[in-house]
Amino acid sequence: MTNGDRLSGEVLLMDGGTLVLKTDYAGEIRISWDKVAQLQTNDPMLVRAKGLPAGYEARLTSGSGPESVAALQPDGATAQAGTDQVALADIERIVRPNAFLRDWSFEGGVDLAMDATHSSSSNQNWNAALHATARRDWWRHGLELDYARKTQDGVTGTYNYNAAYMVDRFLSEKLFLRGRVRYGRDHIDDPAHRLRLAAGPGYQFWDNELGAFSMSAFVTHTRDRYHDDSRDNFQTVGLGWNYTRFLSGKQWQIFTTGEFNRALKGASDYSLEAELGLRYSVTQWMSLYAKAGYNRITMSDRPSTNERRYSVGLGVHW
Repeated sequence: MTNGDRLSGEVLLMDGGTLVLKTDYAGEIRISWDKVAQLQTNDPMLVRAKGLPAGYEARLTSGSGPESVAALQPDGATAQAGTDQVALADIERIVRPNAFLRDWSFEGGVDLAMDATHSSSSNQNWNAALHATARRDWWRHGLELDYARKTQDGVTGTYNYNAAYMVDRFLSEKLFLRGRVRYGRDHIDDPAHRLRLAAGPGYQFWDNELGAFSMSAFVTHTRDRYHDDSRDNFQTVGLGWNYTRFLSGKQWQIFTTGEFNRALKGASDYSLEAELGLRYSVTQWMSLYAKAGYNRITMSDRPSTNERRYSVGLGVHW
């Protein structure tokens, strides 16, 4: 550090003028980049700086002066030859490369939002969502659960839950094939029961400490059952997205997920599900979030579903 202190740990990233260091003694700590005098890493890092080519991967070690670091090429270059001197002020971003082939890795979280009001009227709102991902080598598994219920003076206006499981088989570092099964239950609006079986290709644009972005196309077989006990089966083609981005040294996170489906034939014309949110990390495992969701299903011979959801709550993640 510029004051002479020395810190050790695992460098996760540097972005937006903040260095994130994972330590055994204090968890993740955020350091202002202008307070760093020298930086050394044992592992190669992706470095973006003025004068360096895109995708430059190198180890960092102490340079010849207090205001520079030497970026070592991972092909065996030494400090005496084949190094590039880069001023710390010129470094815009440092990211740990994603280990594509690796043992099991797990991540996920739970979001909870609950509020109750009792005065001249009684209102209760409950929202919960769980997401978890497990990955090993060429396979990635995902699980999603969400629950929503809203009542006013004993009358329930929203009451639904959904569960989904997906599995991705990567064909390359970015291209994958996805299979997914999803079940939804709605006690108020139609369809009352919805089962979806989907498959198709996807593309992972990036997945690292700064966030992730992927898109997938799929063909879906949908089975609907309505409150009057009538049924409908149809096929759709669709496009989905999943985007998340950390800001200010992982202190803030913006995220959006969703999918659009167009029916090839059947009672449903098209459907759109989307969610947009902002998250603030309070501790290494706890966060505050605000998110908005939109769900629309148009049907040829039935009233369309047009639902908007807003929630603010507490998140726990791992």
